[in-house]
Amino acid sequence: MGLRDFRLLWSGQAVSSAGDQFFTVAVSLRVIEIGGDAGDVGLVIGGRILASLLFALLGGVWADRVPRRRAMILADMFRLAVLGVVSAGGLDTSTVLLAALTFLMGSGEAFFRPASGGLVPALVPDELILSANSWRGGSDAATAVIGPALGGLLVATAGTSAAFAVNAATFAVSVICILAIVEPPMLHREGSASIVGDIRQGLSAVRQVRWAAAVLAMTAVQTMFVVAPHMVLLPVITQEWFAGPTSYGLVLSAFSLSGLVGTMLIGRIPLRHPGTIAIAFNALFAAVPIVLLTPFALWWVIAGYMVAGLAMMPFNVLLQTALQRQFPTEIMGRVMSVDWLCSLALLPVGLAVVGPLADRLGGRHHPHRRSRNPTHRLGPDPDSARGPQSAPRTLWSLTAAERRTRHSGTLCCAILRP
Repeated sequence: MGLRDFRLLWSGQAVSSAGDQFFTVAVSLRVIEIGGDAGDVGLVIGGRILASLLFALLGGVWADRVPRRRAMILADMFRLAVLGVVSAGGLDTSTVLLAALTFLMGSGEAFFRPASGGLVPALVPDELILSANSWRGGSDAATAVIGPALGGLLVATAGTSAAFAVNAATFAVSVICILAIVEPPMLHREGSASIVGDIRQGLSAVRQVRWAAAVLAMTAVQTMFVVAPHMVLLPVITQEWFAGPTSYGLVLSAFSLSGLVGTMLIGRIPLRHPGTIAIAFNALFAAVPIVLLTPFALWWVIAGYMVAGLAMMPFNVLLQTALQRQFPTEIMGRVMSVDWLCSLALLPVGLAVVGPLADRLGGRHHPHRRSRNPTHRLGPDPDSARGPQSAPRTLWSLTAAERRTRHSGTLCCAILRP
């Protein structure tokens, strides 16, 4: 990694990526602090997804109309200002305000990501784009491993406001690094005079490249059928089958660590057709639904997630590299925004369907599974009072108070695990 401007970009993003992990931990724990439950946490985190869905395409147009360095600086400064207000004691006193906070942060991200993805091919020669993206993906994977634990420790010792302040500081570091980047002049763009016209032009460009349209559509469907079940079912399965928060943290750590290894290895292999290799890697992510449907042992679930991590993170690197090589620089922001939109578009649908479906079917499978984890109960098991023929209750059938207590303990222990 000998390119000065890319080193600056990577350094700033590595620091702010760690800050993003702190933010996720802090905002989730803040919901619990003010008396919220699992549903409230979902509502607050959903603010980020909503903002991304609303503003991703607009962020792509912005990234193609102004210097991408400027777009990134403005997006980071906006998020820094929002976090500054929160650190001073605002926007974190109710679930609605916290949802507004994540919405604002997601809005900044929606404008930052297309500009960031579009800037990489302007700073790096074509033959080094894969290596550059592997460095970016590797830093994201590394912060996903250590970030939650450090964020949880910070919240436990100094409070959520301190975590928000540290995240704000990471955006300041990112701004300083981006300010030092010398961005090559943008090529003359032949876009539409209207924002809607520019959005249509970006969508049309992606649609005309058949492999890109197919892979991005596949990504959207996969998000609904694989990622959403993972987000809903993994915490429940580890809670009811295994050691609860400890097992949950172990599975996620295995996923991130294998992803880090895969991302760094893929950057060292010269590939002529990264898009084709990306599809092959993506097929291995089927390991996630397989192990979630057959969680007979913890080692089996961990192994499945290690296979998925080894595949999924290199897939992201390879796909982004293929897109950056395929499309011209002047529309790269809009292409990156379509990629980001597809990765989130059907996630709310999946989340809305998986929970009730699992609740309906959960009680029919393995009626004695709770005996695997007798220590996870909050107290005397209310199920035992109904007789040995009663099916155990799933997480969704708990009372609001039980669900809030259990979620709070699970979340805190998973974040603060050693």
